[in-house]
Amino acid sequence: MSHQKSESLHFYKYLCQKIGSEKKVTARRLAFIYSDLQVSNQLFLIISSGSKGEGLDLKGSDFDIMHIFPFFKVFESDKDIKPVKDYCLMTLVMNIEDTQPCFTHLQLYSNYNIVPDVFKQTLLKHRGMNVLSSDLYKSHCLSFYVKTFSHPHHKIHGPCITDYEDEFDTAFCIKCDQWLSIAQPWITRPRSAWPSPELISKITSCGVLFVPIGYKGSINEHLQWRISFSVAEKILIYSFSHTQLLCYALLKILLKEIVNRNKDLKGLLCSYFLKTLMFWISEETDTSEWRSDNIIPCFMACLKRLIYCIKYSTLLHYFIPDNNLFYTKFLNSKNQNTLINILKNAYQTGIQIFSSSETLHDYKRFPCVIAKSVCETTTLIKTIVNHFSYPTEQPSIGRINKTFTTFLHQSYLCRRELSRYILTLLIADTYKRIPSVLQHVNNPNNKQQYRIYKHELSQWLVGVQTDAVFGWLKLASFFYCHKHYYISIDIINYTLSKCTYESILSMIPLKQIEKQKLISLLKTYPNPLVSFTSFPIYSSILPMELRSDFFEPFITVNYIPFAYIYFLLFLCYYHLEDTKACQWHNGIYPMLRTILAMDNNYQNGLSEKRVCMQDFILLGIANQMFGNSISAKDWFRVAASMDPYKFTSAAFRLQQIS
Repeated sequence: MSHQKSESLHFYKYLCQKIGSEKKVTARRLAFIYSDLQVSNQLFLIISSGSKGEGLDLKGSDFDIMHIFPFFKVFESDKDIKPVKDYCLMTLVMNIEDTQPCFTHLQLYSNYNIVPDVFKQTLLKHRGMNVLSSDLYKSHCLSFYVKTFSHPHHKIHGPCITDYEDEFDTAFCIKCDQWLSIAQPWITRPRSAWPSPELISKITSCGVLFVPIGYKGSINEHLQWRISFSVAEKILIYSFSHTQLLCYALLKILLKEIVNRNKDLKGLLCSYFLKTLMFWISEETDTSEWRSDNIIPCFMACLKRLIYCIKYSTLLHYFIPDNNLFYTKFLNSKNQNTLINILKNAYQTGIQIFSSSETLHDYKRFPCVIAKSVCETTTLIKTIVNHFSYPTEQPSIGRINKTFTTFLHQSYLCRRELSRYILTLLIADTYKRIPSVLQHVNNPNNKQQYRIYKHELSQWLVGVQTDAVFGWLKLASFFYCHKHYYISIDIINYTLSKCTYESILSMIPLKQIEKQKLISLLKTYPNPLVSFTSFPIYSSILPMELRSDFFEPFITVNYIPFAYIYFLLFLCYYHLEDTKACQWHNGIYPMLRTILAMDNNYQNGLSEKRVCMQDFILLGIANQMFGNSISAKDWFRVAASMDPYKFTSAAFRLQQIS
């Protein structure tokens, strides 16, 4: 093997460890597909997008969610109009006159008089016709989001609604089921083997989306909508070989961790430009070039093309080439030249340029031989379990069957052992949630109570297969709420015995030395196998002592599992009137040690701080019940100081105890 191929192969293996192996990327994608299927229904189709939805999890990777509103349906012209579903309240027709390529007006076709008043407020007159205003539509979506999910601090950011932490962007899109004529040339233009005819057919069958943002600088910007090919682009990214995906990731790292260090250049380029560049190069390059032993030349070719595009201010939209994405991007020639010089230096330096990046700085220290099974097991466990620990919306019973059916009938989803493992987790995870969404029976008699009890218990018993902690912990909470305190204590003690890395890894077929290495690796993470315990609002297994913690705007409340375990133990012993156990062995003091230790690990992000607030509230409640009002005040005060928006009950509890 030549030196160039050998170096490429070594770099490829390094990138698989730092960015993700093909198997790990598949695990990420399958997990997000599961979430999309679980949350979607006929009124709200959810599609995860952004870098994380594509299977990448780089520093600063964005996570976008597309909500496709079914109340609107778009057709390219009035000749294309077909009957729509009953819940479709407004039929719209495209009008691309006097708009830039990739932008359109959406003109009302339905009878104005039958349009609900709430949607009439989003319409404006333009040349004598009613058009859907993108600005008014976004304002309506923001109002809807705030009222429905009680998120008062959300804001409009571009075409999206974003949270106050800038962690998630949600785009409320409108769909056209047909492939547009302006993108028709994309289907038949000359290309190499990629994308294949089958892939093209799949993409065109998905139609297009419209996102509420107009052409910047246009006098009608507030009326215009951008034509979005997000679904098509996600399908294309999924079809990339792993070498292609890694080259795409390298471009993103180069942009975010090297180019963007220059404050004048920050925001000049975006990931969408890099994605478009990758599409054009992939279409023009023979698929046999994208090999693991050729990754360095492939990346250098991508970088060379990027320099060319910036130099000549030309990067054509992949589906509608009439739209030059760089047309007005480099009006400041000084910034353009600075950017070109940085990229030229990167091209001359080669992959060594990444030694100055945060993500890939240790390439030179990467060993030539690695314990593949250990690293893969570590990353896959962390990827899958972390995803299944995220609090998600509670599924309806009807949606559960649909999720299973869809997942099972997608043959490409069940082709690998990894897919089947995730499907098993899906089933157990869903069963764990079913008792939370079962219809409530008012004033049930004894027979009904017993039937409900047995039915819920059966669901929780299936749910314990989800992971080493959450299923058993919620089963213990179930027994506590039914006043079976001794059973709850036994289950908690069993759960604690399963909360060690050693016990979890006993189920994984590795050699002893590999297990020891894996344990060491796992312990470098804050807590990859045990994340947050979440409870949905009105959950039947949430202790009464915590019910007032369901303060808006969150429909779930999250706790660090070990903190909740010791709080539940405290409650059990409190009701059993075992004072010693309450305070010393199984209650307040172990909980205090756990929360303070975990707090040091979880203080990096705002979401994690919110979890710590709830855990400090647990300490306050336990001390208050035990009669330590001074300590209770202290802990409520700590939580309240971390909660300026009063998302939790800390301030309320502090006021009540004062």
